[in-house]
Amino acid sequence: MSDYEKQIQTTSVFYDAAIRAAEQEGIEVLSSVVPGSNLHQIIHNPIDSGIDEG
Repeated sequence: MSDYEKQIQTTSVFYDAAIRAAEQEGIEVLSSVVPGSNLHQIIHNPIDSGIDEG
């Protein structure tokens, strides 16, 4: 395994743990507070591609 691959693995473990800790505290990891923005539309599109779909 190359040094780059090792670095990616280490970084992945770090951020996975950080996200788990945030979720346990009830922090919403992905959100948008700007109605009308592209990100807000993607997250809240209930029809075809939204994260809140269904």
